[in-house]
Amino acid sequence: MGDLPPEADGDIGESRVKQLDLVKVLVQKISALLDRLNVALFPLSTAAAAPFGQFIRRFRSGWSWLAAEALKVGPFHRWTPTRGGRKGAALCAQITCGLHDYGKWDTSHIADKFISNILAAPRMHIPGFTNFSGSADDRDQHGESLRPPGLALRTPDCAFLQGRILSDIEKNLQTIAIMRSTFSGVAALLGLAGSATAQLRASAYSDPQTGIDFQRYLPSAYPYSFGIAVPETIGTDFIGQMVVPISTKGNWGAVSLKGGMLNGLLFVAWADGEDIKTSFRMGSAYANPDVYTATEVSAVPIANGTFVNSTHFSYTFLCQNCINDKTSLAGDSPILGWAYSDTSPSPVSDSAAALNYHSAGFGQFGLDIASAKSAKFDTWSKYAKAVETTPVPGNGTTTPVPGNSTIPAPTTSNTTYDVIVVGGGPAGIIAAERLAEKGSSVLLIERGPANTVALGSDMALPWNDTLTPYDIPALGSSMTSLSGTSLCSDTASTAGCLLGGSSSINGLNFIHPPEHDWQRWPAGWNWADVSDAASRLYERNPGTTEPSDDGKYYDDLTFRVLSGLLSAKGWNEVDSIESPNEKSSVFSRPSWSIKDNLRAGPARTYMPFAQQLPNFTLKLETKVIQVLRTGSKMTGVLTQSADGSTQIIKVNAGGKVVLAAGAMSSPRLLWNSGIGRSDALEIVKSGAASTGVTLPDQADWIDLPVGHHLQDHAQVMLQFNSKTNFSAYAFNAIASNPVTSDLNLYKEGSGPITQAAQRMHLWTSAEGSDGRTRYLQGTASAMQNGIITVRTFLTHGTSTLGELGITASGNTVLNTKPWLIDAADKKAMSDFVQYWLDLTSGSNSTLSYVTPGATPDDIISTKMISGDHWVGSAKMGTDDGRKTDGTAVVDLDTKVYGTDNLFVVDASIHPDLPTGNTQSIIMITAEHAAEKIAAVTVTGSSNSTAPETSKCNGVTKRAQRQAMRFRRHAHLH
Repeated sequence: MGDLPPEADGDIGESRVKQLDLVKVLVQKISALLDRLNVALFPLSTAAAAPFGQFIRRFRSGWSWLAAEALKVGPFHRWTPTRGGRKGAALCAQITCGLHDYGKWDTSHIADKFISNILAAPRMHIPGFTNFSGSADDRDQHGESLRPPGLALRTPDCAFLQGRILSDIEKNLQTIAIMRSTFSGVAALLGLAGSATAQLRASAYSDPQTGIDFQRYLPSAYPYSFGIAVPETIGTDFIGQMVVPISTKGNWGAVSLKGGMLNGLLFVAWADGEDIKTSFRMGSAYANPDVYTATEVSAVPIANGTFVNSTHFSYTFLCQNCINDKTSLAGDSPILGWAYSDTSPSPVSDSAAALNYHSAGFGQFGLDIASAKSAKFDTWSKYAKAVETTPVPGNGTTTPVPGNSTIPAPTTSNTTYDVIVVGGGPAGIIAAERLAEKGSSVLLIERGPANTVALGSDMALPWNDTLTPYDIPALGSSMTSLSGTSLCSDTASTAGCLLGGSSSINGLNFIHPPEHDWQRWPAGWNWADVSDAASRLYERNPGTTEPSDDGKYYDDLTFRVLSGLLSAKGWNEVDSIESPNEKSSVFSRPSWSIKDNLRAGPARTYMPFAQQLPNFTLKLETKVIQVLRTGSKMTGVLTQSADGSTQIIKVNAGGKVVLAAGAMSSPRLLWNSGIGRSDALEIVKSGAASTGVTLPDQADWIDLPVGHHLQDHAQVMLQFNSKTNFSAYAFNAIASNPVTSDLNLYKEGSGPITQAAQRMHLWTSAEGSDGRTRYLQGTASAMQNGIITVRTFLTHGTSTLGELGITASGNTVLNTKPWLIDAADKKAMSDFVQYWLDLTSGSNSTLSYVTPGATPDDIISTKMISGDHWVGSAKMGTDDGRKTDGTAVVDLDTKVYGTDNLFVVDASIHPDLPTGNTQSIIMITAEHAAEKIAAVTVTGSSNSTAPETSKCNGVTKRAQRQAMRFRRHAHLH
């Protein structure tokens, strides 16, 4: 036990050792459960991952010595006071007491002995503790209580809270979709590991404004609160009070009356000037929740408790008919959820507006409903009166609807363009810049904000006011958990809504596609056809496997460990940029989209060229609602600004509209424009009053299989305990407080901040019984102490197809998930998982899988998630989708079938998945598509009000001739 601090070596005694033997099963199962949760939660694109990881570390550090003694193995982690100690031990005890309610496991007798052993052992010393029999008021020399918060282990709170959490967790391990909902709240709870259990529950509060007595939940680290009062005999109504902070960007707050996001009633509110907008919502998928329009529920404000001031708003209301089967309030111990954002929905005046991501805070809490009862409820409920300025049931005010609304029609821009490109992601930027080079007047419209300070971003880093978090390579895998990251709120999966799109928020993996990635593309799109486009891309955005100027690799343990294991099995090391075709039993240093120590991508490597051209215009924070058309000819687009105003922007006669909104959003634009199967178009039509969409007459609908060829890389995350103990690099801290020595290195263009989070890329292949060769990729990293993670992906060659759909409110959703439906796909992934289990088995292995005894079926069934590498939702091909058995939406020029001048250039049109991440192949495709689009002639005369194309010829040549160099260290000091 040499790894333990001195106080851990107390005299336990023979009887204690026997009791510890009884704990073996308990410790094993708790540890296995935590490992399973850790693996399942780790890929979540939410802020919940950070506190959950903190909880795991506290648990293992605080009780590592106990587990070691019980299991006769070394400690999980070296104990240090900074990794939990007292708080970790309290957490372990709280979790243990929760097992009383854990009927699936016959461990309650072990838990009883475990708890009794702890509570009755005055001589048992635990890291960070004095003996457990001391007074709760005992203090150390710093005045801190020596008895851990929440030590009253046998209280109802402990049994209820931790038991309920663990029970819910085990039930929800069946599907990753359910995990995402439950774990976000569980993580928020467990992230408060050092707090008293009471802080995870509502407590008594009397509101001085109204005199109403609430049970109120007030998170210790967040300026949000929600209170509730109910009658002595609970019926269908309650009184609620939500208080939400207001930032310079705005606000919204929400409460989930069922605890999680899915299939439960949500109540949402935000301040709009002196008014407060409200709506009920219902989430059926992990996308923006739909407005719940059923009229049986309503929120009637109570005036004295409803106000807006400079720092926050308070909304106090009678919630009528809100206690129903869509809430947990009818039970004795309901769990509620909370969330808020520091950015207002857009348009802020529309109570049905889409909600942005709740990055400011979210979680769950327990409610003692009996304590919320009051004999005064009837008196208080009479305070509620409908107020015209505060919408009540349903969706309140609506977005202006052209043709259907009393609100004035959209204005029309006086400027027209040869080409309008919709979507400022990687494909859109490349297509817009290349088409502008050809001399066309081009408008690029992006719904989100700028990604760089130079273009207007207000997210400057505290340690460098010329850079944003988007710029920093080491923050790549942290972007989706950082507050303020611009994520889309209406897509079926994670997507960036800002300039650069997902290339501005992703993990920076930039895999040069091998030639075989194009083997199933149609004529004119094979490697021989696109290789020149690839060369043009790599001239500007080559990627790198050596990001640090000093030639060193930092935080390199993962690569050393895995390269040793794989080399011993016959794998070869390659440089994936120099040898892109080598994709069988090979590994490489990661290839990243990094240039001059900053995140690269078209927003940095193409946008400066575009900005030099007088015939190029960029319009940010403007959403395109639909493409406007007359029959088969596109005439322009309908846009909506952040303030809710709408505008029509037209293309010139002979002009073109190019969609580049991504595989999750370009289908929405097609559906909104009357292009797609009738079932999807009918859904769009049903929601027109709230979305502002006006579909063409049904006779003009274009029947194409939009959304029907959806593909994605199935991902299974594998995590391994390392025999070499190590501390994971603190990536998240870089945004606010980087390590001084690392920052100094970064200023010189070197060090760990120049690298993204991955430490190895690897590939192999498998021959299927159906004759297809399937490729598999691994991406390795070490984001947690003592754990090496290998994200495995089934990539090129997969035969499973899914389907994208749309809701009436305009959110895209997964009708069919495209992961391992085909038996040969599942076998390939299963065999790859088994390979890794075998590779790391045995006493001599430096790694061991976190859950002993797990099988590939177990792992895949609980840990398979999206790779977020979506393609194919508007597939390219020669088989016109309007015809029987036709599958294609766009032709070989990327023009939408049945239209004269509508094109798509993003991942939607890819007919097959690549071997690696999709980032580079999306850019190559856009390069080649721009060339084809430029060559298409649309009949009609020009009436452009933008600069004449003849005046752009010299500029075009100059942009092509001059290399655009970024000064290597100019932004780093």
